[in-house]
Amino acid sequence: MLIRNTAVGDRECDVRIADGVVTDVVELTGGDAVRLAPRSEEDVLDGGRVTPPFAEPHVHLDAALLGRRAPNRSGTLREGIANWSALRASLTEEDIRERALATAQMYVDTGTLSIRTHVDTGCEVAVQTLLDLKPVLAERGVQLQVVAFPQEGILRAPGRREQWERAVALGCDAVGGIPHFERTTEEGWRSVRIAFDLAEENGRQLDFHCDETDDPGSRNLEVVCAEAIDRGFSGRVVCGHCTALHSYPNPYAAKICELVATAGVQVVANPLDNVVLQGRYDSYPRRRGLTRIDELWAAGAHVGIGHDSVMDPWYRLGTGNLLDAASMAIHLGHLTSEDAMRRVFRTLHHENHLPFGTPPEIFAGESAPILWWDEPDEIEILRLRPRPRVIS
Repeated sequence: MLIRNTAVGDRECDVRIADGVVTDVVELTGGDAVRLAPRSEEDVLDGGRVTPPFAEPHVHLDAALLGRRAPNRSGTLREGIANWSALRASLTEEDIRERALATAQMYVDTGTLSIRTHVDTGCEVAVQTLLDLKPVLAERGVQLQVVAFPQEGILRAPGRREQWERAVALGCDAVGGIPHFERTTEEGWRSVRIAFDLAEENGRQLDFHCDETDDPGSRNLEVVCAEAIDRGFSGRVVCGHCTALHSYPNPYAAKICELVATAGVQVVANPLDNVVLQGRYDSYPRRRGLTRIDELWAAGAHVGIGHDSVMDPWYRLGTGNLLDAASMAIHLGHLTSEDAMRRVFRTLHHENHLPFGTPPEIFAGESAPILWWDEPDEIEILRLRPRPRVIS
């Protein structure tokens, strides 16, 4: 495949892909640039934009596509958890596998080839099924990571900590947690430290559902950051949601944004779910339920954008298209400057890859696949939300 006169970042280039590798990237700078000539039987595309594939840092494949079975009538986080808990015991390996593969295909069709899924450790059949899907999806060109996520906490009831530890032992890639859902503030903080202990013992990353609440008194993120600093976990910790940050007093929020950057913790915003689930205790005006993306950026922190739910007991909508989540982030976060919109788009193929390792780039010698968009302008891609062509 030869792609001529295409946008690569801020450059105009000719790009050639052969045998699963980007073999040539030639920048077209003025009249002296040497264009790549088509070879015999080589497909040629003109214009558009080339990017690395997208990455999904936060989704729940075990619960995907269950929204019809257990509709969330109140729209609250707590009812979503209750509905999921009611369904969990009846799930079978075949059901989980079928729904997870169908949802993964939605992602593939819209350009996402790396997926990090949380799995409820209260359902060992779900844990094992998603772990078993890792090689299956790898054969289809999709990288899957699995987070051992204790949906109802590890200290709220007997046996939950043991289930969680067993899921990590089975081979989950990251240790999860949900400190704001534990019974007390102190138990939430304790659960954070237990999670770090488990990650250290097993050589795993950490990925918390953290402060997914409108309560400005929910202060788990600072504990996560302090532990990451003290234990040398920079670059190995993700905190999803962090919606309490939206409601913190501004001086405290400024401190936390700086602390997140110092700790090397990545915050993953999930705008589709959180605009629906948050603000349910408000009359008017209702809070938007989105973490402070712009202020985290300004502090130098890494921010990712996740889809989170795809037609599940928390969020009945969803398409598995990360451009939808990006569009919602732009609207909710007032990220409508030209620079901010372009940064949101690039988050999907850059910062979203951080949980998986070094973000891919478009350069000679880099492995394919890559995405080709028939629209060169990143803002227009966000507006129109077209499907890319995956080139390998």
